[in-house]
Amino acid sequence: MVGISAIGIYLPAYRLSREVIAQQTGGPSLGGERTVANYDEDAITMGVEASLECMDNYEHAWGIPLNGEILKGLVFTSTSSPYLEKQAASIMSSVLEVNHSALVTDLSGSLRGGLTAVEVGNKILKESSPEAKVLVVASERRMAEPGSNEEQAFGDGAAALLLGNENVLATIEAHYVVNANFPHFWRRENDPYVHAGDTRFVENYGYLPLMSDAIHSLLKKVSLSPNEIEKLIVYAPNSRLAQQLSRRLGFNPKTQLADTLFNEIGDTGTVQVFLSLISVLAKVRPGNKLVVAGYGDGAEAILLEVTQDIRRIEKCRGLEDYLNRKRALTSYAKYLHFRDITAESSYDAFSSLPLLWREEKQNLGLYGVKCKKCGIIHFPRRRVCDKCGTKDEMEDFKLCRKGHIYTYTNDYVYLNPDPPETLAAIDMIGGGRFFGQVTDINPQDVHIDLEVELSFRKLHDGQGLPNYFWKARPAMGRK
Repeated sequence: MVGISAIGIYLPAYRLSREVIAQQTGGPSLGGERTVANYDEDAITMGVEASLECMDNYEHAWGIPLNGEILKGLVFTSTSSPYLEKQAASIMSSVLEVNHSALVTDLSGSLRGGLTAVEVGNKILKESSPEAKVLVVASERRMAEPGSNEEQAFGDGAAALLLGNENVLATIEAHYVVNANFPHFWRRENDPYVHAGDTRFVENYGYLPLMSDAIHSLLKKVSLSPNEIEKLIVYAPNSRLAQQLSRRLGFNPKTQLADTLFNEIGDTGTVQVFLSLISVLAKVRPGNKLVVAGYGDGAEAILLEVTQDIRRIEKCRGLEDYLNRKRALTSYAKYLHFRDITAESSYDAFSSLPLLWREEKQNLGLYGVKCKKCGIIHFPRRRVCDKCGTKDEMEDFKLCRKGHIYTYTNDYVYLNPDPPETLAAIDMIGGGRFFGQVTDINPQDVHIDLEVELSFRKLHDGQGLPNYFWKARPAMGRK
C-alpha cells in the first residue's frame, strides 16, 4: 500500500507580529504572528530545504540512506513560484540529483495542488517497484497588497512528503476530488498581489459547500462516519472557517480538528495542510484514521491510516523545531524591503547563462574536486591543485552541508537588505573549505568554531534571472 515514508518542513527564521503590520497600515490586528521569508529566500529555495530535510529524516527514521537517484518522481506545487515559464522542479532536481528519467514537474495555479500531487505520486508508485519513491513538495511565498487582510494572514514556508510502497508511516486509503470554477483567491499574469473575493460570498458559496462535498463524499466512499476519524486536517484561510466547516460535517472542533497553525505561521496556501498533517503525525497512534482536505477551484480529500511504524517519526526533525527557531522582525519597512515592494535593489548583478550551465554541478549540487595525487579538496572547482601543482588530475567530491566557522568578518558597507553582510570561511565536516555568506543570524552571535549548515538561497537576480547558491546558517540540532 502506498503511503508517507518521511516528512520534511522548512519555515523561515523571521516572524512578523501582526500587531506591527496593523500599527503601520491601520485597522485591527488579527493577532499572533506570521512567518516571513528572508530577502534571499523564495518558493524554490524553501522547497529545496524542505526536500533535503525530508530525505535526511528518512535516513534518521529508517536507518537507510536516500539519494535522488531512487526517486521516480519529483512533483513541486506552488502558487508563488519565481517562474511563470520554466519549471522550478527542474532546478530542485539538480540540487537533489534526481534521476534524469524520473517525472519532474510543477503543479501550479491551485491551493489544493499539494493533494493533487499526492494523488499523482500515488498513481506513479502503484506501477513502480517496491523500493521506488516519489517526493511531493509544496512551497509558498505569496505576495499580499500592503494594508490588506491577506498581508496579515499569509505566511511563508515549505513542506515535503516522501511517498513509497514500503517503510511507511501512514497509508493512503482513499481519495476524492470535486472540481469547480470558483474564484476565491486569484492572481493574473500581470498582478503583483493575490486578490480575494468578498469574504461572506466566497465562504458561504465556495469554501463551505465545496469542502463539505469532498469530505462527505470521501467518508461515504469508504463507509466511515465522522466519529471514526481521529483528526480532520483542512486548508482554511482562517481558524474560524475551519471550525465552522468541522461543525457542519459533524466533527468536534475541539477534539478532532487539527490546528491550522494560523496564529504561529499564517495561511501558507498549498503548504498549510502538509504542515498541519505533519504536526498531527507526531501525536497519533497506530490505526488512527485521518482525513486531509485541500481547497482551490474545487476541493480534494484523502484518507490516511496510521501504521505501526509511526513511532519512527520521533527521530525526525519536526514542526516544533522550526517554530522554536525564530527571529523577530520588528521593522515593517524591512519586511517591505524583503518583499522588494519598496524597489530598493541592492545592486545590478550580471548573469551569464553559459557560466550558470557550466557551474551547475558546483553551484547547485555542491560538488568540489579532490586532487588524486595529494588528496586536497578544492571548492570552487579548479583544474590545478594549489598544493602540489598537479593539473587535470581531479575527481568529483561532494561537500557535506555541515561544518564550523574557521574565520569571518561582518561587512557593514555592503548593500544588504538585512545588514551586516557576514562572510565566513567554513571547514566542512568530511573535508573541504567553503567560502560564503552567513544568513539568519545576529552578528553578535557569530563566532569562530560556530556550528553551521549550508542552506540553499537566492544569491541575486541578474538581468531578471534568479541565481542560486549556498549560504551558511546556524545549525539546528536533532533529537
